[in-house]
Amino acid sequence: MLKVTIITQETSDKYWKDTFADVWEGPVEISLATDSKIAEDPTLVKEAELIIFDFTGNHENSFQTVALVTPNLVGKHFLIVSDKKDADLAIEGIRLGAIGFLVKPFKRSELISSLDRLHTAPSTNAINRRTSKIITFTSYKGGTGVSTAAVNLSYSLANVYGKKTLLIDGAGFSNHVTVLLNVIPKCTLADICRQGHSLDEQYLTNAVSMVGKNLSVIGGLMKTNDLHDVNLETLGKVIDIASEIYDYIVIDTSTHLLDETTMLFIQRATDILMLTTFDLLAIRDNRFFINTLKEVGVQEHRIKPIINRQDWYIGSLEPELIQKQINHQIFHSLPNDWELCVESANYGRPLLEVSPNSPLATSYNILASKFTKTDLPQAQEDKGVKEKNLVVDDTKAKKKGLLSWF
Repeated sequence: MLKVTIITQETSDKYWKDTFADVWEGPVEISLATDSKIAEDPTLVKEAELIIFDFTGNHENSFQTVALVTPNLVGKHFLIVSDKKDADLAIEGIRLGAIGFLVKPFKRSELISSLDRLHTAPSTNAINRRTSKIITFTSYKGGTGVSTAAVNLSYSLANVYGKKTLLIDGAGFSNHVTVLLNVIPKCTLADICRQGHSLDEQYLTNAVSMVGKNLSVIGGLMKTNDLHDVNLETLGKVIDIASEIYDYIVIDTSTHLLDETTMLFIQRATDILMLTTFDLLAIRDNRFFINTLKEVGVQEHRIKPIINRQDWYIGSLEPELIQKQINHQIFHSLPNDWELCVESANYGRPLLEVSPNSPLATSYNILASKFTKTDLPQAQEDKGVKEKNLVVDDTKAKKKGLLSWF
């Protein structure tokens, strides 16, 4: 008996039962599952001989679904099916070891040809390696909180959800990431790029600065001469190597720039988080930025605008109005807590550590959950909660040591 699991948002298996009845001789057992259920319980695909990703009517999250589920399909054969031609998705599927990519309505012979590979193709081995989700933060308008958001999302992924996370400061010479985390960078992007072809996993692992057990940091550029050492080939290699080490790679980029380095980080991203505020200039600029990215070939579903400093009590514009102005769906909104952001920046601590139960910290954890597809861990409510004066005393002591590298 052929056991098949269909990963789909549909609730009926009639289509696939009818389809297999026409192409497979012998009994077939078909079960349906969603990507989130498989991520929570990988045993759902343990007995399956074939897994089919059916993205009919669900194109927006196709890349995220493949990235989320494939680590649980080690040694399995899988097939990708869609009702829309998507060359990028097909290439990604082939890279991960898919036995085929079919576009509905496909011919009977096309499915048979893919099923024949069950006996001839090796079981998937590309997904034995970790494949990171790459999240690039950007904004065309400065002052929208890009670095703060990158730091706190990374901290949530690493310390709240326990995901191995790499945070890269790709925002030129600002080094805001390392300042906000109160960490002295071991190596900058320029230092790593100087390794060229000799760059490997061992060097990269030792080049990062650690913040806790799961968060690794690569600092930004320090000297003007560093700019000459940064090259796209080595940066691409950094991402390739890091993708096999980390669950998530979060990249902070320069605002108001679309240079080659920033464009590389955007092109390699699975998700592009674009920060905007209710400032009309920020809305206008980011509308232009979104349209520009679309024009240069960035897929629309990868662009995810986030409203920062949403204030519900002083007459802020509604998110729906911003959504209409930028002509793109809003992915998330972060509440306004300016005092908490200033306090956490002054102490060199993520705001999730300074005030873990604040509405803003909770919103970052919710944002992180949209990528991990899991609920906030129950034990996290009490974890790391300290008296405020203890946090202040501790951070003051450490802040003094940071000033030496400026």
